[in-house]
Amino acid sequence: MGLKLQGVLPPVATSFSQDEALDLNALQANLRAWNATGLGGYLVLGSNGESGYLSEKEREEVIAAAHQARSPEKTLMIGTGLESTRHTIAFTRRAAELGADCALVVSPCYYKGQMTPAVLEAHYQKVAEAATIPILVYNVPQFTGVNLPADLVARLSRHPNIVGCKDSSGNLTQLGDIIRLSQPGFAVFVGSATVFYPALCLGAVGGILAVANVLPRLCVAVQEAHQAGDHAKALELQRRLTPLAQMVTTGQGIGGLKRAMDLVGYAGGPARSPLPMPASDAPLQKELDALKDFWPQA
Repeated sequence: MGLKLQGVLPPVATSFSQDEALDLNALQANLRAWNATGLGGYLVLGSNGESGYLSEKEREEVIAAAHQARSPEKTLMIGTGLESTRHTIAFTRRAAELGADCALVVSPCYYKGQMTPAVLEAHYQKVAEAATIPILVYNVPQFTGVNLPADLVARLSRHPNIVGCKDSSGNLTQLGDIIRLSQPGFAVFVGSATVFYPALCLGAVGGILAVANVLPRLCVAVQEAHQAGDHAKALELQRRLTPLAQMVTTGQGIGGLKRAMDLVGYAGGPARSPLPMPASDAPLQKELDALKDFWPQA
């Protein structure tokens, strides 16, 4: 299968049992259910996958399980960014061995004061040179404290093995600049569902959206309406999507995302400590009830 970098991809929530051990059966059940939707693929071990809370062995087990369960028509993207260039290269190569089609590489951030554009550019260039699969750059400054400016991403887009980026900054001006300045064919995904439709209007190829774990068909419908030129419908769907998207990201975070998955019939389960779970289901249930026509059983 040729690499297809477009459409909606959920940053897959990693399933745990009640004692917070990996639940690979639940993870695979979710993927097999999503295979029947119009999703373009899956991002495994992204921020919403609690990848920072997994051991090296657990990360490998999650990749192998996802590879086994995913549809071969859907792209399997793996988050492989670690703090050092050396470890990022090693893990990216290991992800390829386990079945990854491409890798999403978040910026190093522990020594954020020293992560200048020149340092980050050298890091990504070295990873791209050594990787055995294509890589995408991941900009998520609200987590890392490091923003990748548009001109840096544009320079990286010239490398033949850096094929795209996910921008989760929520800054549409920056997103537009990345799209405008980067090489033709460079796949720019938006990482915030609250600006999904406007990002598509700017030229994003799709979205890597947390809320797609819960209501993938609604997210896909936004992009399909945009592609069909039905901007009134796309805007209406975006307006319906936004309140839930806000709740399962900035509002209640990963715990809220997993609870919302449970409420619509997917396997959400607990978040791994110290991440909290919502104190009440009522706010989520209210938003989900308004979107019942997009629930998986609808």
